[in-house]
Amino acid sequence: HSLARAVARAVKRRAQQVVKSVYDDEDYLLALILKEDAMVELQCKERLKKYCENLEEVDKKLNKIYPKLKDICEDKDKKCTSLKTKITGKCQTHKTTLNPIVLKALEENYDCKEHERQCLFLEGACPSVLIEDCNKLRNLCYQRKRDEVAEEVLLRALHGDLENTTECEKKIKNVCQKIGQESDELTMLCLDQKKTCVNLVKKGKSKCSTLEKEVEGTIKNNDKQRETCLLLLEQCYFYRRNCKGDKLKCDELGKKCQEQNIVYIPPGPDFDPTRPEATVAEDIELEDFYKKAAKDGVLIRRFTLRETTALLALLIQDSSATGSDNKEKCKKALEKKCKTLQEHEPLKSLCKGSGLSDDGTKKCEELQNDIDKTCKIFTSKVINSRLFDPTKGNNGILGWGGLPTFLSNEECARLESYCFYYKEACPDGKKACVNVRAACYKRGLDARANKVLQENMRGLLHGSNETWLKKFQQELVKVCEKLKEENKGSFSNDELFVLCVQPTKAARLLTHDHQMRVIFLRQQLDQKRDFPTNKDCKELGRKCQDLGKDSNQIQWPCHTLKQQCDRLGTTEILKQVLLDEHKDTLRTHENCVTYLKEKCNKWSRRGDDRFTFVCVFQNATCELMVKDVQDRCEVFKENIQTSEIVEFLKNNKNEIRRLERNCSSWYPYCNRFSPNCPDLTKGDTCAKIKEHCEPFYERKALEDALKVELRGKLNKKNKCTTALKGYCTQLGKLNNESIKNLCKDSTQGNNKNAEDKMVEELCKKLVEEVEQQCKVLPVELTVLEKSLEKDVKTYKELKKEAKKAMEKSNLVLSLVKKNESNVPKNNSENNNENKTTPSKRQDTTEHVKILRRGIKDVSVTELEVEAFDLTANVFGRYVDLKERCKKLTSDCGIKDDCKEIKDVCEKIQGVCSKLEPLKVKPHEIKTVTETNITTVTETVKEAEKTVGDGEKCKSLSTTDTWVTHTSTHTSTSTTTSTVTSRITLTSTRRCKPTKCTTGDDPEDVKPSEGLRMNGWSIMKGVLLAMMISVMI
Repeated sequence: HSLARAVARAVKRRAQQVVKSVYDDEDYLLALILKEDAMVELQCKERLKKYCENLEEVDKKLNKIYPKLKDICEDKDKKCTSLKTKITGKCQTHKTTLNPIVLKALEENYDCKEHERQCLFLEGACPSVLIEDCNKLRNLCYQRKRDEVAEEVLLRALHGDLENTTECEKKIKNVCQKIGQESDELTMLCLDQKKTCVNLVKKGKSKCSTLEKEVEGTIKNNDKQRETCLLLLEQCYFYRRNCKGDKLKCDELGKKCQEQNIVYIPPGPDFDPTRPEATVAEDIELEDFYKKAAKDGVLIRRFTLRETTALLALLIQDSSATGSDNKEKCKKALEKKCKTLQEHEPLKSLCKGSGLSDDGTKKCEELQNDIDKTCKIFTSKVINSRLFDPTKGNNGILGWGGLPTFLSNEECARLESYCFYYKEACPDGKKACVNVRAACYKRGLDARANKVLQENMRGLLHGSNETWLKKFQQELVKVCEKLKEENKGSFSNDELFVLCVQPTKAARLLTHDHQMRVIFLRQQLDQKRDFPTNKDCKELGRKCQDLGKDSNQIQWPCHTLKQQCDRLGTTEILKQVLLDEHKDTLRTHENCVTYLKEKCNKWSRRGDDRFTFVCVFQNATCELMVKDVQDRCEVFKENIQTSEIVEFLKNNKNEIRRLERNCSSWYPYCNRFSPNCPDLTKGDTCAKIKEHCEPFYERKALEDALKVELRGKLNKKNKCTTALKGYCTQLGKLNNESIKNLCKDSTQGNNKNAEDKMVEELCKKLVEEVEQQCKVLPVELTVLEKSLEKDVKTYKELKKEAKKAMEKSNLVLSLVKKNESNVPKNNSENNNENKTTPSKRQDTTEHVKILRRGIKDVSVTELEVEAFDLTANVFGRYVDLKERCKKLTSDCGIKDDCKEIKDVCEKIQGVCSKLEPLKVKPHEIKTVTETNITTVTETVKEAEKTVGDGEKCKSLSTTDTWVTHTSTHTSTSTTTSTVTSRITLTSTRRCKPTKCTTGDDPEDVKPSEGLRMNGWSIMKGVLLAMMISVMI
């Protein structure tokens, strides 16, 4: 009996294969273009004449879109003769073919495509004959596609667990709890897990045999590899573990594809212990998989009702559910599911043990009333959406061209969910749902055609006059010709062909579709633009960019979205910058606000506008960053405990290779987050990870130093080995065991490697590390070099402005000369030794202080303030640029082993070598003075002072002299005198700062210090002083 069915299916497949394609018969094309006018000869001729005249205006040779159009239009007067008879015959034949197909479920090997295509071309010409059967066919084909998508999702989620039904049933429960709500079809599969597992195991084996043939074919055919590599490698990743043995040859395929520079990256996020564990949906790339399904016209959105009423309404539709009414069917269906309650979490409250609970019994009694209420809501939604009108012909079923086009994806998802659960329970539900499903299917099919045309016609999707229409159609013809050529002489889908052969209709449909997209986008923006997520920024931002070229309606909402997304992105960058500083800035909101205020002032003075937007909203920015970091702290702590990484590291502290794999993953996160996460420094968390990883990082430091020593010899393993052996010989003479261990195996026992083998392994590792750097660095350094060059250019321009401002304001910029002990030299004649010797540190930017020498009652001018700020900005930028140069020069250290970065490193070296600080001359005033000093002093007899730790405070004298006023008159060789007033604190004490007790409260006693100016940038090794002179 099964053999007979198989033969019948084979005969049917062969019959389908000999069906003449609609593209080979011009009668189908005429039926598509002329619709019902094709059935009346006079109307046919008028319509065809108008069509050809319009087409000739935009395609004079009539050969750019489709060759048969030229034949039709050149002989248009004869084409309408007997056309009605030909089309009617084709319609009747097609109806006869469809009748047995649409009365039952589609056979497994049935191909919908050709029969759907005939419906698309013929239905408009003879609607009364084909509308009902064609819509039923589309519904069946659409549902099969959705079912296949749901099965594929479970196949991916259960990869490796489909060897038999027992393994499948163990795993599917957990999978269904996590992704069962992602679509209605997944919910259905999860309601009967045993049956689902039987089908999945069968499909898994079928996938293995199919994949085996495809992989072998691709390995043998080099020309085919670029087209199929990624697809097959993806299937290998998900299905190979369900296949016995290694027949698939997936590893061999991977090597072949790698030769073509094609590598498959498995799904799921990168390792990040501060993030929650990847979901099942992320592990199987569910979102991307749904996007691929959308290209086949299947739009799947997450809108499942999944309430108990909906689930029970679905269960009583099952043919196995028996009973006189819905109440009895409900009780029997629920009793059956309660026996395997662990599989059906949503029904838990309705069960007690293996039977119904009181709530379950009550729910079944009220089920019909609940269904009736839902049906009223559903019916009103369908009627309002113009998807069903029982007063019209064809039992209220709408033709393909009469289906509404204004449904959004969300509305489709909502209505389809209602149909999935309630179509059998609601009056006229089945008929209405035929239209609902057809409309949503059509929306998906049209969307892929509309999208590809709209992407190629941005800027022309708005307009209404004749000039615009003609220009639009001309451009459309060019685009269609290009798309056909790109697809090897044919159109990628039927809906695209339909638009291309009807340019006037396409203009109307594409502009209307664009306008509907704008409306739907505006609705989304109104909901999300003020507080978008990263996902919203990507998706809505892309839509704004595309749709905004042809619409002004979304200009301001999109602008608001962009601002908020910029703030979100800048906040994320700022958060990473602050985490990299390894401070506790993000531990509390107060810490963050205080630190950010200081930083924002600094950035503002320097003209650094990277974080301008977040600085305007400091409180909101801090709130966002601190919350995110503290949430990640909690997740990090949980992941450390769950993974038992501390125990693993402890047990493997002598296994450097294992430490390397794990420490390099975990410890960097500890290093970044510990200052802001108090709990990570306690117990078995980051403190222990750091302790157990110490041997690895000690060795890594030695290996990094070794890479520096072996520069120029790390591009080939044999060069490295030769050089390293010589290096190890020298190291052997040292007593430093940690260095010697680089060349010797410290493993205990009989597995110790010989020195030569250790050298080879170490060289192999170092060479591989350099090879990896060589793959990444060229792109990174190119980007950084361009950024550096741009910033150096800005720096040089600011330096010129600073020089001009200093000259204009007479600002004195000076360096403090230092003696050999790095102590500033006194300016007095009594301490004038070696004054003519220049300071060795005059051109450095270390140990910067900015001091203010204030003049009483003398104001600072705006020019001086501007000059001072510019100077501070210039020095700040110089320090930053020097640091960047240092880092980039370090990265370029491997240029002798990496030819790819030689050119960019030379550019970096050229830029950095020309980087010079603002020219500063040493400021040293040598004066011979005759001074009259009047000093008012107060002498206090030294009392016995006891240092806090029991020592005596030693002093050079027994009295304290406090200067309360100093008047100084200075005479110079010129006729002008300068009066300088200074605020000074002096003391004759010369002891180290220490806490003394004199009967008063303990306090710090220090030698005289200058007053440090707050709020002004602190530079290294430079003294900026404003000397304000008063002429006497």
